[in-house]
Amino acid sequence: MLWWLADERWLEAARRAIGAARLQADHGYHEWACFLAEQAAQLGTKGLLHGIGVAAYGHDLGVLCQAVAESLGSSWPGDASRWAERLSRFYIPTRYPDAVPGRIPGARYDADDSGEALADAEAMLGAVVGAWAELRR
Repeated sequence: MLWWLADERWLEAARRAIGAARLQADHGYHEWACFLAEQAAQLGTKGLLHGIGVAAYGHDLGVLCQAVAESLGSSWPGDASRWAERLSRFYIPTRYPDAVPGRIPGARYDADDSGEALADAEAMLGAVVGAWAELRR
């Protein structure tokens, strides 16, 4: 079953999260677009780790990405750690009004933030899809 189905389920969940992020950005909810972009990358990365038999615990995308890099070596893009670290910034402060004193998340994030988050998440998912293609060979 295993790694093939894990690949498809996790990737579909990641694609849905990216789609939801785009909808949020289109309607001006940039904080939620940033969070959902991070979630999409996390879903894709965790699915890849589960599929190759590596434990995927926690929510730190940088740590998850490092586990993929250690497992796949040079077939994992070097830029992935940069994408992961940028996206990790959106995990908590995009959701909690007390994460940034004096401001709600909706006042902190704008179209530039959500655009960058979406681009990074799409790059991460592209790397995940590329890794699966390489593993299938």
